[in-house]
Amino acid sequence: VIPALALTAEAFAPFGQVVQAYADVNAVPAPRTTRITGANQGTAVKFHKLALHDEAYPAELGATTGLAIYRCKPIDLAPNGEWEIKLLERHPATKQAFIPMGEASGENTLEKPGKRYLVIVALNGPDDKPDLQSMRAFVASAGQGLMYNMGIWHHPMAVLDGPMDFTCVETQVGDGSPLDCEIVSLEEQPQKYAAQV
Repeated sequence: VIPALALTAEAFAPFGQVVQAYADVNAVPAPRTTRITGANQGTAVKFHKLALHDEAYPAELGATTGLAIYRCKPIDLAPNGEWEIKLLERHPATKQAFIPMGEASGENTLEKPGKRYLVIVALNGPDDKPDLQSMRAFVASAGQGLMYNMGIWHHPMAVLDGPMDFTCVETQVGDGSPLDCEIVSLEEQPQKYAAQV
């Protein structure tokens, strides 16, 4: 069982970047490399380059970068707060970002949107499969986005409490290419893996 820790930039650094604003611009949780400036004639504060998108597709594949929306339903936690991890996926040729869209009003908006989501990640092992010993779980708030590094194994979006919409930034060929997404089942593993929220 993997305890789910609060998502911080430092803890998530081996797997990617956390995208969020910081109430105290001098606070330790802000990545030390973050440049913070005033913007928009004094009506905003800009946190520069919290995450840089990158991709490594061969040019002849014609991969394109775009925005998508993922509308996610909440997962069912066991009464003890555990949730079995049955698969991991990775995107070997692109970074992938998920940014919660928050609450809104109007047509096709969510009623009672969730406030948290579960992030499960693992490094790549020497066998080019997930290094299950490196697997970590984090709980992110609706005020935190993230960007997975290229090739990082992760579970698909798993929201808690209520449905959530996310903007996703990624590069894809879009034809089912394994460079777009590889999936590995964990159900045949001799050991079961679960996150504890």
